[in-house]
Amino acid sequence: MEGETLDGRYQLHEELGRGGHGVVHRATDLTNGTQVAVKLLRTAIEDDPQYAERLRREAQSLAALWGSSVVRVHGFGADPEGTVYMVMELLEGENLEVHLRDIETFGDKLNVFAVLQTLDPVARALHSAHSMGIIHRDVKPANIFLVSPDQGGGVRLMDFGLAKIRGAEALTAAGMIAGSPTYIAPEMWLAQSFDHRADVYSFGAVVYRALSGRAPFKASSNEELFIAVTTAPRPKLSTYRTDLPEEIDGWVERALAIERDHRYPYIPTLWNELIRILRNARGPNAERVRQTFHLPG
Repeated sequence: MEGETLDGRYQLHEELGRGGHGVVHRATDLTNGTQVAVKLLRTAIEDDPQYAERLRREAQSLAALWGSSVVRVHGFGADPEGTVYMVMELLEGENLEVHLRDIETFGDKLNVFAVLQTLDPVARALHSAHSMGIIHRDVKPANIFLVSPDQGGGVRLMDFGLAKIRGAEALTAAGMIAGSPTYIAPEMWLAQSFDHRADVYSFGAVVYRALSGRAPFKASSNEELFIAVTTAPRPKLSTYRTDLPEEIDGWVERALAIERDHRYPYIPTLWNELIRILRNARGPNAERVRQTFHLPG
């Protein structure tokens, strides 16, 4: 598609990335000369109406959350030849997965202030989504984008391609797992019914990774990971962070609870409890937390 003009308006340039369903290109909007990102369905599935509907729902979710820290969508459509596409803001920077891997390569971890500063916009965006009946279903570091300071900085929550919208017909076949194995909730592994607390688990797993420098569960196969996520004791975080109060392990126990009824009920509940604990951490960055992050009265 590179070099072609989509729908008479968007001149496609190099590919920026691809996933299971879509391919993203940098593009020029010929009506005003601005640079945008265009997500297209992959050629192998573009004739399947389910995936066109999934992309439409992603655009719908992003548009509903305009003003929060989700990637901004500018349009959705299909060209005369049937190519379905979504137009988004073009972001410069790196995703959190890349950022964490770079830090972990040298045996380092994010400090407590950096974790809260980075993930606070994501917590707010997820809460907004849940209040509108939208469940992300694929919260992971690779879907959290750190915008370059040259572009204004900030954080964006991306890829609502698996989002479940309240009242909408299900698009995932029974028995299929939606999301990324390392971060999805036990009920998703078990193909059980789910609600917004699946995102609570996934977000808790992202926090665990950011603080500890490793995913909550390590396994050599998806089968081992399935067993760990659905049956194993919840991992300790204090083992890897001696600067944190021991009660952080209780937070992990509840954030990553196997039974969703034992989990934090909402993202703000999880997030405010984490702030309370990290305000009691040790070290200079904990003082920055105390000065910057405050709990509701």
